[in-house]
Amino acid sequence: MTEQRSRAGLIVASNRLPFVLTRDEDGRLKSEPGSGGLVTALAPVLRDRGGTWVGWPGIAGHEEDLPRHLSEAAEKSGYRLKPVPLSEEEQDKFYYGFTNEILWPLFHDLLTLCNFFDPSYWRAYLNVNHKFAQAIAEDSRREDLIWVQDYHLMTVATELRKLGVTSRIGFFLHIPFPPLDIYVKLPWRSSSCARCSTTT
Repeated sequence: MTEQRSRAGLIVASNRLPFVLTRDEDGRLKSEPGSGGLVTALAPVLRDRGGTWVGWPGIAGHEEDLPRHLSEAAEKSGYRLKPVPLSEEEQDKFYYGFTNEILWPLFHDLLTLCNFFDPSYWRAYLNVNHKFAQAIAEDSRREDLIWVQDYHLMTVATELRKLGVTSRIGFFLHIPFPPLDIYVKLPWRSSSCARCSTTT
C-alpha cells in the first residue's frame, strides 16, 4: 500500500473507503466492493491513472487483520487504499453526530432536525478531519492532486495547509450549499469550516 509512484497521482478522500468491511459468522473480516455513484465514477479513474483512496475502512478501531484485507482489496482494485482508523466514539460523534444531525439537515433547510446543542460533535468533526489530513499528508507529493469529497470532510483542506501540504486541493460538495440566511444558523460558521468549502 505504500509503493513508490513514478508520476503525479490522484488522491481521493471520502468518508468511507470504496470497500465494505464486515465480519462473518466466525468473526473473520471480509470485504466487498462498495456501491454508489462516487465509487462507480472514481474507481476507474484511480485504476487507470494511478492513485490512492483515503477513507474510513468501515470498522472501529485497529484490527490486526485489516492491513492484509486492504492489501488484497487494493490488489483487486488496481489502486492504493489508505485507511483512516476511527474509534467508535469518533464515528458516533463525527458521522452520526455532526455530519448527520447538524450538517445534512442544515444544508437541506431542515433546521428543526438540527442538533446544535452538543459541542463535542464539533470537536470530533475537527479531530477526524485532522486525522484525514494527516493520512493524506503522509502519502501525498507536491505534484499530486488531492480531491476531497463531501460535507464530512470540509475542514480537511485547511488542515492540509496547516501541515504544509502544497499540492493542489479540490473539494466537491455532493449536496447543495445552503443560502446565507440558513448557513448563519450554524454556531461554528465563522471557524475554518467556512473557509474550506471551495477549491484551493
